[in-house]
Amino acid sequence: MNPLVVLVTGAYGQVGKQLVEILLSRGHHVVASDLHTEVAEAAAEALSRTDHPGKLTTVYADLLHPEAMVRIVEHHMPTAIAHLAGMYPPLSYRNPRLARRISVDGASNLIRAAQTLSSSPFVVFASSAAVYGSRNPVKHPELITTNTPTNPVDQYGEDKTMAEDVIVKSGLPYAILRLGGVISPDTTRGAGKDHLLLMRATPGNNRLHTVDSRDAGMAFANALERRETVTGRVLLIAGDDSHRRKHRDVEDDMMAAFGIGRLGESASLPGDPDDERGWSFTGWFDTSEAQELLNFQQHSWNQTVTWVTESKAHLRPVLTAIGPVLRATIRLALVAQRGWERRGPYADPWTLIEKHYGTGALAARRNPANPT
Repeated sequence: MNPLVVLVTGAYGQVGKQLVEILLSRGHHVVASDLHTEVAEAAAEALSRTDHPGKLTTVYADLLHPEAMVRIVEHHMPTAIAHLAGMYPPLSYRNPRLARRISVDGASNLIRAAQTLSSSPFVVFASSAAVYGSRNPVKHPELITTNTPTNPVDQYGEDKTMAEDVIVKSGLPYAILRLGGVISPDTTRGAGKDHLLLMRATPGNNRLHTVDSRDAGMAFANALERRETVTGRVLLIAGDDSHRRKHRDVEDDMMAAFGIGRLGESASLPGDPDDERGWSFTGWFDTSEAQELLNFQQHSWNQTVTWVTESKAHLRPVLTAIGPVLRATIRLALVAQRGWERRGPYADPWTLIEKHYGTGALAARRNPANPT
């Protein structure tokens, strides 16, 4: 096929880096857009040093500046756009108004700029499992499909549904890829109290369908190259069957990858089998259609864990040595926190999240201050 000119927003995030590298290896011209940060600079520098037949152009821009989007689009005239940029939990819970501006207004600015082109670019949008809301595996043991109704429980999922709507109604050719839980060596970057709170909030027996960021990047790259095949489709992007995990197992595998070791089931509270709202927004996907069309599942869960483990080789000796003390300390802290927060026998994630972040962290229809 003829080389594409692909504008990638969020180009230096977990999935963006993988997508950019794949597109470059296939000889495409990638216009990589992201905020100007040290992390983005380092990623851009690393990719610029790789040997590939494609062309990389890095542009630092803010989606909230519509004139910047117009300049980029008019100058580079992309034939395709991969829109990956957004604001994700837990940061989005701390500032839901800014998150909505980035996710929804940012998508609108990008789409309006793309609509100025004489030849309509193909837009592939990164959505999320969050659009489906709480998934009680006891009451809903079936896999999530593209026919499963969207029912977001938090502002992030609601933002994604609103951004999807912007793209669907734009008149541009599009495909929407709803991602499971992306895993890469960057997954824990910047982890702090907010991330630990989300870990505590999520039921240990909550289903979580993960996807290796390399496979997610492959899904986007193949979608961009298969415009005629996937235009107008919504596809579910997650790993093969080995990536259908429980939340506690994923956390423990990641902690083991770092060298700390596993905390075990007692580190998490379970979900309430009788409560539709008492679970996180993750479930297991039916990826058969997406895999047939995009052929992106290349790494098993064990291979993903090995990748993360190898990337943390510089940390593992120290963390392995102090692992027993760390595990005991974390377990005691978890028990103490549950007491302080007066939590019951079940995780009840959205009550805990609302308590810490306010009603703005919830979807508007779940938020008494914003009835629908």
